Amino acid sequence: MDIPVLVINLDRSKERWEGMMARAAAAGFVPQRIPAVDGNAVDPSQRGDLQTWKFRLWHGRNPLGTEYGCYMSHMRALERVIAEGWPYAVILEDDADFRPDFVPRIEALARLDPAPGVVKLYNHRIKGFLAKARTEAGDDVGRCIHGPLGSAMGYLVSRPAAGKLREALLPAYLPYDIALERGWAHGVAVATTKKPLLRPAKSASTISPAGYRKTKFPFYMRIPTALFRGQDYLRRAVFAVLG
Repeated sequence: MDIPVLVINLDRSKERWEGMMARAAAAGFVPQRIPAVDGNAVDPSQRGDLQTWKFRLWHGRNPLGTEYGCYMSHMRALERVIAEGWPYAVILEDDADFRPDFVPRIEALARLDPAPGVVKLYNHRIKGFLAKARTEAGDDVGRCIHGPLGSAMGYLVSRPAAGKLREALLPAYLPYDIALERGWAHGVAVATTKKPLLRPAKSASTISPAGYRKTKFPFYMRIPTALFRGQDYLRRAVFAVLG
């Protein structure tokens, strides 16, 4: 496959990288490793590219070190796409597994006209899907009225879109999966496939659900969050219908 596949992986997660290498070989390509940022190893006082106050206001809880690491790891991957000048690249997290015909389906996505900026390859949920195009491989590509869709496990990104995302998404003030799909805010044409090209591998997440619960603020402190999400919901619907 001519399209590079970049995989974010922590230095200490050797087993996850070995598992990814085996899954990629079975799918018919060789991935390139992007060393992940260990967010827990970065002191909160040194996270100058994270607007903690805004994260608390718009997301209703304190950011986790793992979330910070995830965000900055994706920034590293985008920087690699920009530096190499590749027309397209696939960015994956190391817990991704591949659906059958992954390679030809990715290649067909890259041949869409008009060219996509970002196409998400996996989501936690798909609701209110509106198809905008169909690839030669038969994948419907479009946007969803309802969201957030969840997950930044994998996506196809163009070189121009990588540049826009790198500029628009720093400093961070949301988890990366939410920030990525907000095309109405950062100006990148973000879409998703109706049927996933990826599936989760059988490996434990590095971000614990219990961690989310412990950092969540009481209801009365999340009123600004509710207002922000309500506004975003309306903007998402317009983006899906008119985009």
